[in-house]
Amino acid sequence: MNHFDQGIDCYQRKDFLNADFHFKKALVEKGLQAETLDYLARCRSMLGDSRGALELFDQTLTIKPTWERPYEGKARLLANREEYEEAEALARRALMLNAESAESWAILAYVCERTLRLKEAKSCYLRALELDPTLEEAHIHLAVVYYEMREPYSKCLEQLDRALALNPDSTDALFNKGLIYKDLRRYGASKKAFEKLLAIDPQDREANLELAELYKRDRQYGKAEQCLSRARERKVYDGRDGS
Repeated sequence: MNHFDQGIDCYQRKDFLNADFHFKKALVEKGLQAETLDYLARCRSMLGDSRGALELFDQTLTIKPTWERPYEGKARLLANREEYEEAEALARRALMLNAESAESWAILAYVCERTLRLKEAKSCYLRALELDPTLEEAHIHLAVVYYEMREPYSKCLEQLDRALALNPDSTDALFNKGLIYKDLRRYGASKKAFEKLLAIDPQDREANLELAELYKRDRQYGKAEQCLSRARERKVYDGRDGS
């Protein structure tokens, strides 16, 4: 297996550090190729090197300016940095190049969601999922949009269940499911969702706080204190919206 194929294998397993290594080796072997640069940029983005990722996306666009993928990758990175205006322009550019790109629709939907254009976000997420029903994050975000639009809880839960069918260990889907069951006063189901999440990530601060509240409601004070203790240990939290 050559370095590019090894990079793809690592990338699909979300082993971005080793994928980065193999894609760099592939560039040495085969020279600057757009697909390799794009994957390397995505690895850098996942590894937190946003500056390096942006430079690599720009290199890719220089080589292949009519390919939608580098526009998508750059748009997602900028959206995560809350640079929504430029992210939206890039996502729309990607859709001009390929109107059937589920990823482009999902990125545009995310920008609309974060800028509170919920009806447009809903429409874009539905289009993305029509094109590719396996987009786990799109299902989660569509559930959040339904929730914010005060649509029936059943529609939110349906999308979260679809996300969990794709990835049973999705902590974002489990967290949002726990919140919805709590709103419905289905406290047992809510507790079960948070317990499953914490079995995957015991240090999740927000889930520990939610579960502590449920344990206190059931007078399980010892378990509640354990959750609170874990929550105090986890001081940094970067939000919960499925992004």
